[in-house]
Amino acid sequence: MPYDRPMYDLNEKMDLDPNNYKAWVLGNQWYPPPWVPLFVDHHYCYGKYGMQYGPEVIFDPRTKGWDWRFWKGGFYLSVIQPTEEEGKKREPIWREKMRKILENPQAVWDKHKIPMRKEIDRIFASDLKGSTDIDLCDHWMETWHYGKKVEEAHFEPMYALGSGNITFRKLLKQLFNITSANIEYSQLHSGLDNEYTTIVDKLARIAALAADMGLKDTFKEPDAEKLLAKLASDKKGKEWLDKFDQMVHEVGYMRRRGLELATPTWWEDKTLPLKDIQRYVNEGKTTAGNLDMKPELVKRRKKLEQELLNKVPSSEREMFQKLLECSQASHIFSEEHTLYVEMMFFSALRTRALEFGRRFAAKGMIDDPGDTVFLHHEEIFHAGIIQERCDLRTLITRRKNEFAEYRKLEGTLPPVLGDPTKISELVDADVIFSVSVAPPIATPEEVGASLVGCAGAPGVVEGIACVVGGEEDLDKVIPGTILVAPATTASWTPVFNVIKGVVTDGGGYLTHALIVGREFGIPAVVGTQEATRKIKSGQRIRVDGNTCRVYILD
Repeated sequence: MPYDRPMYDLNEKMDLDPNNYKAWVLGNQWYPPPWVPLFVDHHYCYGKYGMQYGPEVIFDPRTKGWDWRFWKGGFYLSVIQPTEEEGKKREPIWREKMRKILENPQAVWDKHKIPMRKEIDRIFASDLKGSTDIDLCDHWMETWHYGKKVEEAHFEPMYALGSGNITFRKLLKQLFNITSANIEYSQLHSGLDNEYTTIVDKLARIAALAADMGLKDTFKEPDAEKLLAKLASDKKGKEWLDKFDQMVHEVGYMRRRGLELATPTWWEDKTLPLKDIQRYVNEGKTTAGNLDMKPELVKRRKKLEQELLNKVPSSEREMFQKLLECSQASHIFSEEHTLYVEMMFFSALRTRALEFGRRFAAKGMIDDPGDTVFLHHEEIFHAGIIQERCDLRTLITRRKNEFAEYRKLEGTLPPVLGDPTKISELVDADVIFSVSVAPPIATPEEVGASLVGCAGAPGVVEGIACVVGGEEDLDKVIPGTILVAPATTASWTPVFNVIKGVVTDGGGYLTHALIVGREFGIPAVVGTQEATRKIKSGQRIRVDGNTCRVYILD
């Protein structure tokens, strides 16, 4: 019974029955195992709801969304498919909803994003330390249950805009024989406004300020804590730290791992952004690569858009334009929602859990303020007022031990539970599966490459590979190398400003490495399935994002 919750567990008799679920896929691309109990609690409570809300609100005829199980620390997903009769009833409603969505695709995200930003800003403005225990309980439950709205914002645009992306890809193939693996597809989805990548611009600007103030030599100090001390002891360093602190105050909700509650925010650990800035200063990267590339990317995109529109039959031109805009909106949403959902909202939850932790630890209920992530949300609430009557240490120790056992299983969990031959049916049935999980376009043997992916960001680059296992290893990324990883998420974006290329095991047509690689002008190949197994750090490799191929050169 994972974390004392029987509903998380896999029921082999029911769940592995192909009449109920085709197969279960390990969600390593989004959720590298394991998770702490508090995050699993939230994702079961509202994440799962959102996964089913998204397709239901648009009456998707192919899927009712995802179900999930927490098995041996791994997060396994499957698709709930409507019956044939249900699909027929849903289709005309879905078509009418999609017709309205195509009139203004960006509005599907904006209608959630704008009020969500206002509400999260209000939540962040709360005086937690000055709150009474009763007020803190109110803050906790209010923020926790706001998760329902957040997950609606997470998944309605994902399914609505994702449906448009799939339809556009089909039309592009039909009219021009262009697939998502072709350069033209990348060009059509490059140079788009993306709020998340402004974080890189903020880091680059503060790095440029350090260089302009003559602090380059100071930033050669390799230890981040010692660097802070050196800056604090110098007049110019103090001036720079004031600007740095202003930036951290503004965007301190950033963390290294978005979909989790156990990782510290920049507010808690200023060395996290400082390490990125230090890397920029030492490498002379004092501008954001995506902004440097943007004018040229926009120019190419608009030119190609016009060329293709001129070739589209007049009877289909309006629909082509609408689907193109919807597909582009899906790429913008794919990155921006992580800023709001995974960074801002989960950081708001974390700050409240930590304030309870501070109070609980002061009264001897727990050993460390961070231990609240090993509780469930109602356990925190129930202990929130008369705190001295609760001792949560035994419960926390037991869950920590369970978490440690799951950590031992990392890298050993099967990628599929059930029949792996059914994965293609899941991909065909569900929008998110189809844009996030895709097979390589060929086998390495067929094309004479070491690895082949499912999609690429254009360009060819040779260099030294730097294999990274997860967010905890981001400090090990060597500037000027080619990043090789199981997957990348939005919290990895700052390192794209210093790398030459990227290769991932997982990914699909809307994966992070692909979208951000295009914006930074970095060749990328995603969805190779086995890059981290075949490539070793220090090897020279060639990444051909134009053909989705990777070559190990030594």
